[in-house]
Amino acid sequence: MFDIIFEEGRKQYLQSLGIVAGLDNEDKFDSIQGLSPAIAVQQNTICQSNTRSTVGSKTNIMNRLALLYAGEGSILCSNCGTAVNDNLFCLECGNSEERLSPSYFSNLSPNGMCIKCSGRGSYFEVDMEKLVSDSRMTLEQVLDGVGLTPGYLRLFQRKFHSYLAIPFLQLPEEVRGEIIYGHYANGNSEKRSACLTNIFHTRLHRGEPLNGVYANIVCSECHGFRVGEEARAVLLNGKHIGQLGRMTISEVNELLEDLSQQNTFTMMGKNLLQEILLKTNNLIKARLGHLSLYREMPTLSGGEIQRLFLHSHLDAKMDSMIYVLDEPTAGLHESEKLDVLKFIQELKDLGNTVIVVEHHSNAIKIAEHIIDIGPMAGIEGGEVIYEGDLEGLLECKESITGQYLSGKMPMPSRTKHPCIETVPCLTIRHAKTNNLKNVTAAIPLGVMVGIAGMSGSGKSSLISNTLLPLLKNHFRNKQDGNEETEMGNEVEAMMTQMVADRLEGLEHICGYAEISQAPIGRSSSSNPASYIGIWDKIRSLFAKQPAAVKRKLFSGHFSFNSKGACSECCGSGHTAIWLGGNLKIEKPCTACYGKRFNHDTLSVEYKGKNIYDILELSVSEAVVFFEDNKVIVTALKVMDRMGLGYLKLGQPTPTLSGGEAQRIKLAKVIGRRRKGNTLYILDEPTTGLSLYDTAKLIELLDQLIANGNSVIVVEHNPAVLTSCDWMIELGPGGGPEGGYIIAEGSPDVLKGNPKSLTGRYL
Repeated sequence: MFDIIFEEGRKQYLQSLGIVAGLDNEDKFDSIQGLSPAIAVQQNTICQSNTRSTVGSKTNIMNRLALLYAGEGSILCSNCGTAVNDNLFCLECGNSEERLSPSYFSNLSPNGMCIKCSGRGSYFEVDMEKLVSDSRMTLEQVLDGVGLTPGYLRLFQRKFHSYLAIPFLQLPEEVRGEIIYGHYANGNSEKRSACLTNIFHTRLHRGEPLNGVYANIVCSECHGFRVGEEARAVLLNGKHIGQLGRMTISEVNELLEDLSQQNTFTMMGKNLLQEILLKTNNLIKARLGHLSLYREMPTLSGGEIQRLFLHSHLDAKMDSMIYVLDEPTAGLHESEKLDVLKFIQELKDLGNTVIVVEHHSNAIKIAEHIIDIGPMAGIEGGEVIYEGDLEGLLECKESITGQYLSGKMPMPSRTKHPCIETVPCLTIRHAKTNNLKNVTAAIPLGVMVGIAGMSGSGKSSLISNTLLPLLKNHFRNKQDGNEETEMGNEVEAMMTQMVADRLEGLEHICGYAEISQAPIGRSSSSNPASYIGIWDKIRSLFAKQPAAVKRKLFSGHFSFNSKGACSECCGSGHTAIWLGGNLKIEKPCTACYGKRFNHDTLSVEYKGKNIYDILELSVSEAVVFFEDNKVIVTALKVMDRMGLGYLKLGQPTPTLSGGEAQRIKLAKVIGRRRKGNTLYILDEPTTGLSLYDTAKLIELLDQLIANGNSVIVVEHNPAVLTSCDWMIELGPGGGPEGGYIIAEGSPDVLKGNPKSLTGRYL
């Protein structure tokens, strides 16, 4: 869908403008007609990682507020702090001021950002009281206390050996500074010497607990408002722009509504006010009013991001476009999915064509025209099984989708395990992470537990940000062999107090495995073979072949990222035509014809196939091809069992659907040998899965339970939640309106609980 409709729509539009010419269709289709310029909203488009991107910048509200403040704000005298008149003259002290340009009101601009925190409102700093809890602690004790790796510990001991026995606080100031902040070697700012700040920062990005020693603190200069002193001296209704940035959208809307009633604005100011109010009102209707304008995009839930992106397209009010939406209801509560479907209907009503790639039953049911592609996936798919309205789909015997929607092919039913009082539990006591309101949650073990609730209700806060860090810390201490030491217990106690009072019941599990929503690879050089860990083994196998030994080709020669790469395309398989900015069109490499490897590498064969042929094998084909190599075939068999037999070993991971990526992660984790009762934690595993694939997933999770493991599933899918033995629902709303456990019990219990927002959809 994206490779043809979106790419060809974009290409034809660019060719019509004369920007690019001479590109063929690469035999993807015979002919294509009726295309308009296309816009795609793909799953990988809405993965947010830039912490500089905020709700205010993404919606363009902060830019409009900057214009409003620059043109209409009342300026305080920098000398005495009273308001200056329209001529920018202070009657109190006679001082004159200058009106600021809009850039001074942006925390992303060098003119406007607070210099101390670079416009972030906070910065990371070593907490000296926690680093040195006792004034008698020597340097050696401090280094031991922060848990340095053996390599770093030896480095510090060798460098500061003459100071190790001296109390840290009595060390010379320059020595303390070098230990904590380092110094720049040879004046090169890129080569800072090893120091605790760098080590802590690296740990932070790895998600390791830092026990509060290295913490994010509010900037002492701007007090978290992110903008400089000049911008903070310009007010609207008594508030500067930094204060609006920290307000929720609902609060900003209320303040601006009050401003709109005043008759002190120019025509431009009134127009800006109306534009901003239109945006804030629409965001409130999209149930995003609880977000602040400074809220960073990576911290939003999947549902909040989906609604924000769809809102931005609605706000543009473009017509005669083709919108291609990739599973727009992914990551949403059932009630929120209805809102998104309304947005999609509005896009169509504006005069656009909307093509939705979806598995959700309600999205399929409201479609005016349905195209069902199958019958299965991969090489077993690719055919149009049905095309027409919903009624015809439900009657189509060849359509697996139609069979599930009509109820003729039901979801698998699990034998439920009753969660009685004698069932062992993991109990989180008084969790207060993010928006959690002192929550105590008992999670039964040996069963399948569903965590439900609205987007932003606290599901991720409870599981990803509370339970998982506690598990990581506990089992890391056990692996280090210091779980019985005084320091190990102290570190674990400090870690626990940061997110909850304590975690009970750890003696009932032997380990844990996490399957998150994190992408499995953003680079085109990443593929299923490399991700599951068999690619190195395959390359080593080729390096042992007689032809490779004769040509002195080693493992690195069978990598398109290294010595084996085609010299023309550097192993990418294509050449790029840049159109300016980030826009490019790609064509297959004329030297390797898209195979990515050079001639010498391709001349070596194993069982009649070269390395390119191996990457072109499907998982199912590879299971047969490598049947005599247990190390390689084990992981492939797990993928095959999970319905991924059609995937090619060399398919670039960015081209995988969300559901495929999720199942590959699951296959990698399940394929590892583990002992005893393992706790499996899955974050929305049905994202991108068809009804058929969801049924396979439920069967797989049931098998994990049957093998003596425990499963926690953070989910919105009613089919999966109905299959759970126990459910914990958070809410009642998102953001500040969430953070409570509003219902818990079996799915049948939640169906009859009037407080449960999920029970009515089960």
